[in-house]
Amino acid sequence: MDDWGIDAEGYIAAVRAGALDPYGQTADELQASLDAFDRELTARIMAMTPDEVEAGADLPPMRREAESPAQERLRFDDEFATRMRALETQSARVEGSRRALMAEHMQRLLDLPGDAGPKVKELASFAAVEVGLTTGGMQQRMTQAWTIVTELPAAHEAASAGRITTAHLRVIESETRAARLDPGVDAGQRARVVEALVAVAERSSTSELRARAKRIVNEVLSEPLQVRHDAARQQRRVELFDAGDGMGDIVARVPMLEGTAILDRLTQAARGKPKDDARTFDQFRADAFQELMLAGVVPEDLHGVSPITAHVSILIPATTLLDDDGQDPALRALDFPASLDGKVLVDRDTARRIAGTASVWERLFTDPVTGVAVTVDTYRVPRQQRLWLQARDGGCRGPGCARPALRSDVDHTIDWAKGGTTTLGNLGHLCRNCHTLKHDSRWAVRQLPSGVFEWTSPIGRVITDVPEPIGPVFTDTPRRSPPSTETRAERRRRTQEAVDRMAADRDRMLAGLPPDPDASPPPLPPDPLGIWTAEGTHVLGPPAPF
Repeated sequence: MDDWGIDAEGYIAAVRAGALDPYGQTADELQASLDAFDRELTARIMAMTPDEVEAGADLPPMRREAESPAQERLRFDDEFATRMRALETQSARVEGSRRALMAEHMQRLLDLPGDAGPKVKELASFAAVEVGLTTGGMQQRMTQAWTIVTELPAAHEAASAGRITTAHLRVIESETRAARLDPGVDAGQRARVVEALVAVAERSSTSELRARAKRIVNEVLSEPLQVRHDAARQQRRVELFDAGDGMGDIVARVPMLEGTAILDRLTQAARGKPKDDARTFDQFRADAFQELMLAGVVPEDLHGVSPITAHVSILIPATTLLDDDGQDPALRALDFPASLDGKVLVDRDTARRIAGTASVWERLFTDPVTGVAVTVDTYRVPRQQRLWLQARDGGCRGPGCARPALRSDVDHTIDWAKGGTTTLGNLGHLCRNCHTLKHDSRWAVRQLPSGVFEWTSPIGRVITDVPEPIGPVFTDTPRRSPPSTETRAERRRRTQEAVDRMAADRDRMLAGLPPDPDASPPPLPPDPLGIWTAEGTHVLGPPAPF
C-alpha cells in the first residue's frame, strides 16, 4: 500500500478486469510502469552504504538526464492522446448504460397488457422533465435505444465496452437498416452481418466502416441491387427548403453516379477560379450551380468551364458485363457489383450503360485469390501506374481517411529526393490533407508487400491499412445467402411489379382513397409504439432531406 492507500497490484488487476484508468493507461502499460519503479527503487537502495541504511537515511535521488524540448513535447502529446482515449471509452460506457436503461424500461412497459404507447409516452415525459428535453424527443431516444439493444446486441455490447465509439454504432445502425427490414434475411444472417461490421469498426474509422458496410450488407439482401435501384430511381425528385434570411436549400434525389458527376463538374469549375476572386470554394460552386441551371453556363463563363466533362471513377468487374440470359449459374453467383470511388455500389444496368459509352477500354486484371489489382494493359507507363494504383487503393491511404483516389495525390512513400523510386511498390494515393500530414508532421509511413501501408505515430501507435479487394474473391467458404437464379426477364418483371405498386399507391393517395387493402404494405422500421403512419411517415415530423 502506498501513502494514498492504493494497492498498485490490485489497481492493475481492476484495470485488467475492465476498470478505466483516468489517464488512459492499459493494464500492461501500468504494469510496465510499476516494474520500472521497482527497478529504480532497488537501484537507489543498492546505492546506499550499510551505515546509511542502518541510520535510516533518505534514499539518494537517481541521476536523470534533463528532458529536451522534443521529449517534453512528445510526453505531452502522449498524455493528450491517451487521455482522449480514456475519455472516449468512458463516454461510450456511459452512453451504453443509458441505452440499456432506456431499453430495459421500455421493454418492461411493452410486456404489460394493453396499449404500450401511452405508458411509454408517460414514462418519457417523466424523464424529459428531469433532463430538460421534450417528451417527443425523449420518446424517440427510448425507441432508438430499444431498437439497438434488441436488434443489434453485438454492436451495443461493443459500444458499451468502449471497443467502438458511439459514432461507429450509429453507422452500423444506419447501414444495417435495409437488412433488418428485409423479410428474406433471417436472424442468423443479420447477426453475422452485425458481427462482421463490429469487427471492421474496431479497426477502422467511421468513413471506412460506412464504405465497407455497403458490400457486407448487400451480400445478404434478398432483393438484388438492380431491383432495389430500379425501384428507388422512381423516387427521384427536386425539393426546395426555406433556410431563412432569404436563403434556401435545393435538394435533388438523383442516381448517385449522376450526382457525383454533377458535383465533380462544379468542383472543376471552382478549381479554375482566378486567384483574385474573393469567393470561397463553396461559394463559387454554389454560383456555378445557379448559372448552369438558369443559363446553362457558369458565371460569365470566364474560364470556359461550361464544356467541362465530369470525370468519375467507376470500377466494373468483368462478371457484371456478362449477359444474364443463358449465363452459367456459377458465373451468375459471382455477384460482385460495380463501385463508384470504391464506396458506392452501382447497379448492373448502370454499369453496362457506362461501359457501352466508353470510347477507350483498358483491361484490369485481379488476383482470383486476394481480389487485389495486378496489372492493366495500357501502353503509356505513367497512365498505367495511375490506373493500377486507383484500382488498388480505391481512396486515400492516410490513417482513417477514405477520400476518393480520383481527388488524391499519387505520393512517393519514400521521397524521390531521398532515393525513392517511381514503382508501384513505392507509390500510393494520399489526399492533400494526408499528404501534407506525411511531410509536415512526425508521422512515419512505410509500404509493405501487397500495397499494405503501415503508419506509425510519434507516440508509438501503429495503424495498418490493407487495400480492399476490388473484384470477386474465390474462397471455399459458402455464401451467406444462395445465389440468385433470376433471369433478366424475371428481374424486369419483378421490378415492373414493384414500380406499378408504387404508382398505384401514389394515385390512390392523390385521389384521397385509402391504401389498397389487398396490397402488401412496404416494410416499416420496428414500431413498438405505433408512431409510424400507414404512408410510412413518422408522427414526430418529416425526416431530414438526407
